[in-house]
Amino acid sequence: MLRRDGIVKVLDFGLAKLSRDLPATDAVSEAPTQAFLKTEPGTILGTAQYMSPEQARGLDVDARTDIWSLGCVLYEMITARQPFGGATTMDVLSEILNREPDSLVSHVSEKSREFERIVYRALRKDREERYQTAKDLLIDLKDLKSELEGQLKRRSSTKTLSDTAPKSFSSPVPERSIAVLYFENMNSENDSDYFCAGITEDIITDLSKINHLKVVPRTDVLPFRNKGVNSRQVGETLRVNYILEGSVRTAGKRIRITAQLISTRDGYQLWAERFDSFVEDIFDLQNEVSHKIADALKISLTDSERQLLEKKPTDDLRAYDLYMQGRELLYRKGKRNTENAIQKFENAVTIDPNFASSYAGLAEAYSQMYEWYDGNPLWLGKVIETNQKALTLDPDLLEAQFGIAMVYFHHRRFAESMRTIEDILKKDSQFHPGYLRLGMIAELSGNLDSALKYYRRATELKPYDEDSWRFLAGVHRKLANIEAAEVAALKVIEVTSRKLEASLDDITVMSRLAEAYARFGSKEEAHATLKRVFELEPNDGLAVYNCSCAYALLGENRPALISLRRAFESGFRTVAHWAKTDTAFDSMRSDLEFQQLIAELQ
Repeated sequence: MLRRDGIVKVLDFGLAKLSRDLPATDAVSEAPTQAFLKTEPGTILGTAQYMSPEQARGLDVDARTDIWSLGCVLYEMITARQPFGGATTMDVLSEILNREPDSLVSHVSEKSREFERIVYRALRKDREERYQTAKDLLIDLKDLKSELEGQLKRRSSTKTLSDTAPKSFSSPVPERSIAVLYFENMNSENDSDYFCAGITEDIITDLSKINHLKVVPRTDVLPFRNKGVNSRQVGETLRVNYILEGSVRTAGKRIRITAQLISTRDGYQLWAERFDSFVEDIFDLQNEVSHKIADALKISLTDSERQLLEKKPTDDLRAYDLYMQGRELLYRKGKRNTENAIQKFENAVTIDPNFASSYAGLAEAYSQMYEWYDGNPLWLGKVIETNQKALTLDPDLLEAQFGIAMVYFHHRRFAESMRTIEDILKKDSQFHPGYLRLGMIAELSGNLDSALKYYRRATELKPYDEDSWRFLAGVHRKLANIEAAEVAALKVIEVTSRKLEASLDDITVMSRLAEAYARFGSKEEAHATLKRVFELEPNDGLAVYNCSCAYALLGENRPALISLRRAFESGFRTVAHWAKTDTAFDSMRSDLEFQQLIAELQ
């Protein structure tokens, strides 16, 4: 069922039966359906209107029977009636076996006629002619969705979208634009997933150094991690003309990387290659991949770009391995992950005291500990010291320069923080964290028009970063742009839901989803998500603050106040500053207990 607020609810999974205990096996998504249960011929189990022809005949069934049933549901969603009916069960079964369903022409527009083809293929009476797997059906549905969204965007291009969507959505896709999808881990151990993620991130970083190439950031490709993808759908979603796919396999000291560059417009390979070498040569391999992509896209690299690509972050592979683990943990967010990331970065710089990027990562982790999880000022001292070490080793390292801007921000020296960030943006106009912090500074200073500008730019640079949309929605509410605020809030639900598919235990994202549900009055979904957050990590300051926002939006003042205090006690020391201006607490402004708590926590 699709509710008016856009939430989809599964109402019925249908009939299932377990005939005996099954042996434990590794789950394989593409493995054939195993027939552990055999129904006797002539036995009718389930709802007749959704039975496949083979089930109606009492024959053996497999996964393609479920695809038929899904086709019946899709037909019913469009027409508001079942494709096969009758006064009795036998009449229904007769229609299933002998009659084709009525045409959908009167129910779908000319432009979405492809949907009729998809439904009819799912309802082929010969199961050999049906979709053979649910994945095939899903790909066709996603392709249709992308095509219809593209038509909608083109129809909307003549309208003013400044208040409801980032301008980049209606601008043409840059010719030389690429998304580097997560490289697949071909080893059986999941422990090396971070290594594949690190290679993906490094290739993204290297390609971003090429001026004439637009590269999608890592956060935007996260929803496609560990999933079979359709190149055209990825191109439509991420607005790129090319994607890079690859895999990594390690065996002892050897490593094999395969990579292929694909055009999203026609699905054809432009280039593919396999690289076999020693693990210690990983930087050379990544550099070679970047050069091959530039050659395939006919991009001439400048001497400075070549020098940047050839620059190694460290000569010690052990330090690099720890650094990649730290980066992966930092991306996952949450107090525990941040604490573990600190340990990884500290070990990395112990092994290689000249590893500038690891010092910058360590400073970022220290900064997050201070801001979200433990407001002890000692963390800020560590941030300053560590960033200075990074800048001494590499004066051009933007992440370390931004770390200094963050220290100014935490000291509420906003003018100096702004100047530092503006200098960074002169060097890299696509530095997303800079626009996000400039938006925060403007919002905290009461300059909402400037905040709106910075947050919009942040959503353009990273359309799949929920923070950008959350802050944009908040400013729209403060400016009474209700429709635009709702559009941005829906994007929060979309982005966080997709991220949770890739990382089920990301409590920060989960808490933001709970808040987004609460804003739309989806109490059941909000409470279920809140419950899960507190089960996983009840003392994560940032996540608990987001939960407090959700309770306030649901009108549940008591748990909102309890969570607000818990967020502070869990280390989110600036909670009062945020709560004073956060629109989630607008309904509680006149509440005496709320006023007293804010005064106490300041």
